Amino acid sequence: MKSTRMVTVAAIALGAAVAFTGCTADAASTDTSTAVNVCNEVRDITNGALNTLAGDITTDQAATAGYLGELAARADALVGSVDDSAADKAFTEFSAELSAAADYVAAAPVPAADATEDDAEADPQLTATVAAVQDAAAEAKANCSAQ
Repeated sequence: MKSTRMVTVAAIALGAAVAFTGCTADAASTDTSTAVNVCNEVRDITNGALNTLAGDITTDQAATAGYLGELAARADALVGSVDDSAADKAFTEFSAELSAAADYVAAAPVPAADATEDDAEADPQLTATVAAVQDAAAEAKANCSAQ
């Protein structure tokens, strides 16, 4: 189950990495350390979430779900850090998607011990979860330097 899922998630994660390379540069143009810090935090949370979801989420589901929950709390802590209601909404939605990802991981199906790579197929729920986190992260990134 892992190989096809890994390819799908890796492709999505690569797309997110490319999309987020400009976050710090966008924030630097506002010339405020707060915006830079917020954009850096959005980038770090996004990278942590997408890298986690690209890995084997069934190895230690409780720890993985807990980590995603911590990332959701970090995203929620960004609310109010930028003086813009659209940013607050984006950070709240980002946190909610990370919480939903943690819930998914906690209940994700564990592949059978004798499953082979030939038995693997992409998990549509995981693909949807990754896409939702990526979309919310992109919106948070777009608003991280709003003033």
